[in-house]
Parts: sequence; C-alpha cells; structure tokens
Amino acid sequence: MALVLTQQVDDILPIDVSGITPDQLTGLSLTDVKQRQVGFGNRNVPLSELFDVSGELQTDKLDEPTIHWSGKLSRVHWLGAGMKSGHMSTSSSVGRHTGSRMSGGVIEISGDVSDYVGSEMTGGTIRVSGNAGDLAGANYPGSKFGMNRGEIFIVGDAGKGTGQRMRRGTIVVGGNCEKFAGWDMLAGTILVLGQCEGEVGINMSRGTIILTNANPSQSLLPPTFSEGATGRVPLFRPLTQWLEKVAPEFDVSSLVDGQFTQHHGDAIKDSRGEVFIATRS
Repeated sequence: MALVLTQQVDDILPIDVSGITPDQLTGLSLTDVKQRQVGFGNRNVPLSELFDVSGELQTDKLDEPTIHWSGKLSRVHWLGAGMKSGHMSTSSSVGRHTGSRMSGGVIEISGDVSDYVGSEMTGGTIRVSGNAGDLAGANYPGSKFGMNRGEIFIVGDAGKGTGQRMRRGTIVVGGNCEKFAGWDMLAGTILVLGQCEGEVGINMSRGTIILTNANPSQSLLPPTFSEGATGRVPLFRPLTQWLEKVAPEFDVSSLVDGQFTQHHGDAIKDSRGEVFIATRS
C-alpha cells in the first residue's frame, strides 16, 4: 500500500510540495503527515488543506516507501525535490522543478513535466511518460553544475537546454529535442532518439551526445566542431545492453546496428567533447 495524496483544489495558485518525500515522511503518523506544511501561493498551509491524504507509507524492509500523487497536478511544483530514497509516482502531468537536487529513489511521472526536471540531481531515477519542458537536468542560474549522476528518461520530447552544464549521469529523450542540448556540458551522456534542433553541444567541455535520427539537411552543430571518423561504435554495445535492462520503453537497437559520424568539440574548450550523429544511406 502507498501513501496516496489526491489534490482537492483547482486553483491558479502554485503549490510547493518541497519536503513531501518518502524519506522525509517515514516514521510519521497519518495525522502528522496531514499537518506537514506546503506552499500555496505566498503562504504555507497544512498538506491536508490541499490534498486528501490516505493509505500509508510502507516502512517494512520488503516494501519501498511509496507516495502516489493524483489529481490535476500541473501547478504542483518541486515534487520530489531533495528526495533521498523511496518511490514516487503521479497519475497526471506535473509542474516545475520535479526531482530537483534529488540524490536517490525513483520518480515516475504519468504525463508531462514542466521546466527544470532533475536539475542539479546527484542520484536516483526520473521517468517521464510524456514530454519535458526546458532545462531538463540543467543547472540553476549561478550554479556551477547541472545534474551530477542519476538518470532522466523522457519518452516524449524535451525542451531547450537539455543537460545544460551536466557533469555526470544519463539523459535519454525518446522524441525530439529543442535547441542547445548539452549546452556547456561538462561530462555525462545525452541520447536523443528523435530529431534535434541546432546548437547541439555548444561550449561543451567533455561528455557524449548521441543523435540517432538527425535531420541530414539541418546544420546541428556549431562551426567550432570538427568531423571525425564514420562507422559503428563498439562502446555503444554496453550502453545498449544497460538501457535494454533499465529502460525497455526505448528502442535503442540502432546504437549497435547503425553507422555514426563522430564530431569533436567544442574547439573553444579544446575539443574534448564528442557528438555522434547517425548517418543515413
């Protein structure tokens, strides 16, 4: 059984649910959970004022502590922010900063997620069945690093700046990706299975970006990238095997079977990053 939080208000005001995570609620009674404070516009209110609270948070060693969110959640922000362990799921799309700075556990979003999903996360897994907004796995303004370990799996499309300043970890986008994927990237892996807009990898220092379905008529890279060899990439085989195990919702067979051209850049950062673009016959 999970702790079930069902939204009871339909309001234009944003709801900040920071701190409502399995690791923060473990050991609390249902009465105490209901009294936890959440942000509602410019004031704090008890969780039970906005959500019906039912079920229980499992603490048995055989059952992972689980929270399920239901209702119209598009104005619910910071869901899973700072989460350290446990499991969270939703029945609908959610707002900004989902999984921000999380360090462990799993968040599963049934629907879309807004901007800054997984920003500055240091561990854990986020799964999005729909689309993601801008700056998935990115850094916040003024911060040195974006995501630094962990995985973000987006079945649909992703917005601008995916993986901006990411230092470690993996982002997989099953659909299309807007401009500036891997902007200022420091390390890690970004895999885009759909098409991708321009300025890929701009100002990247290190890291790997893989585009399996790029539009051959479109200029995707900054002019400061240089073209390398074309062929199969043996190192993609262990990546494929891992993804088939942990994220079977994606078809990654083309990583092993396809031909890729390697591009080195960004030259203004000593060309130590790499972007692999699938060739088309």
